Amino acid sequence: MSNSLEKLAQEYDLPYFSELTIEQLPADLVSLLPLAWAKENCILPIIHKGKHYLAMASLEGISLIQQANLLVAHELEPALTNRENIVRILEKLELGDTATIPHSTTKNPDAPQDSQSKENRQASTVANTNTSFSQNLLSDSDNQPITQFINNIILEAIRKDASDIHLEPEENGVVRVRFRLDGKLYDYQHSQPNMLLQIVSRIKVMSSMDITERRLPQDGMTQVNVANRIVDIRVSTIPVAAGERVVLRLLNRDRSLLPLNHLGMPENALNGFSNALNQPNGIIVVSGPTGSGKTTTLYSALGTMDSIRRNILTIEDPIEYRIPNIGQIQVKPKIGLTFAAGLRHILRQDPDVILVGETRDAETAEIAVRSSLTGHLVLTTLHTNDAPSAVMRLTDMGVEPYLLASCLRGVLAQRLVRCVCPHCHEKVDASTLPPHERVIAEAAQATTVAVAKGCPRCREGFIGRVGIFEFMPCTPNVVAAIHSGKLSANELREIVSNEPTWCAMKDDAAQKLRNHITTPSELIASIGQF
Repeated sequence: MSNSLEKLAQEYDLPYFSELTIEQLPADLVSLLPLAWAKENCILPIIHKGKHYLAMASLEGISLIQQANLLVAHELEPALTNRENIVRILEKLELGDTATIPHSTTKNPDAPQDSQSKENRQASTVANTNTSFSQNLLSDSDNQPITQFINNIILEAIRKDASDIHLEPEENGVVRVRFRLDGKLYDYQHSQPNMLLQIVSRIKVMSSMDITERRLPQDGMTQVNVANRIVDIRVSTIPVAAGERVVLRLLNRDRSLLPLNHLGMPENALNGFSNALNQPNGIIVVSGPTGSGKTTTLYSALGTMDSIRRNILTIEDPIEYRIPNIGQIQVKPKIGLTFAAGLRHILRQDPDVILVGETRDAETAEIAVRSSLTGHLVLTTLHTNDAPSAVMRLTDMGVEPYLLASCLRGVLAQRLVRCVCPHCHEKVDASTLPPHERVIAEAAQATTVAVAKGCPRCREGFIGRVGIFEFMPCTPNVVAAIHSGKLSANELREIVSNEPTWCAMKDDAAQKLRNHITTPSELIASIGQF
């Protein structure tokens, strides 16, 4: 076994350690890594000649590098060793044999410590924003099965960089747990029978919801702090036939905002969108289905603006990113703070730029449009399939075509598609594809396309996502067409397609297919046939 592992390490140019000692463990990192998870995956952080490694007994452990880095807030490199070495040291840690571990920052382990310092050292807590509720995610001291079940789910979702956690009731009180990863849902596990009521009640307590109300939908918020990284969790429950269904949206507060030119926009769309953002007034719409990255795009747009010289205010539900020097308002419908009500009050705050998280109703649309006509630059989102449809949606809400024509500066529509793994994807001749995929490749004029394969570093052959964009500029011809108020979305598309600054979504998709960034099947799933 040792010989085969050593050969494998040589083949993949990885360090190999024939022996491990407990003295090689960095205490600061070990304290942040849950023992149960390390045992399950047979991994262990070690230090050797000043470099930090994640020792593993097989190449499968490479897929855990990113998760381990998140937990320990440190960059670890993969290394191979015998399973016996890892198991032996983990057993010592389980028995409390940590006296010989060096590299600890604890000056006096016997001194009394307050609870806050202990939380900071362990760097992993669950805390409600409205109550004193707190729970250590990585601690094994709480033996309540429900508490451990929920904590483990949240922690694993954060490790996997999931955007949502779905808790779905089935027969006999069994709860099906699914994670949304890169826009796709994956099964994670099933609970034991008859745990539904306890799981839902626990989550409701964490998020300040009414545990006695099971007939109506509810919304709540909570927070987790993992490895000194704060993640807000938006909780939603709805009653279904088998009980209550719960969805937790994970919002990483510490996630850095991407510059506009890093979102993957084609040059035409980037230039058109940037020019619209430089206008002193008007309204800019970003459209797309739920989960298409609209909020990320708008935040990136705000990042291009001078927040020191300009008064920038937002009203959102929820606040997904905290931005310095920008006033951000959380919608609270229960107390009457809706988008429309908040927008009215924002206008009394002398704003230069206003971001409306979503235009959901006629009242919000009317106020947003009139705000843009009175010297403010307004950014907002809509749920439409393409850019021309955003115009139809606003007019359906009651916005007069002549007003919309006067204030609209541009519409950006977008989708998200998964990117093929750069380590394992293959390039194949487009003629060998199934008929429905071959049609896409021919329309994109792609002779070769990427095919996802799968490896330890990726998820079914994909890593991350990229945007597919479409930008509709408000040229004189487009303004005249909107002003007439008599055109359909398809007719408006025909007019705007003759504009040199028009960027169609299918053209951007075709370019990304030719560049082997994504696959035909992903494009079909995202935007359909060309």
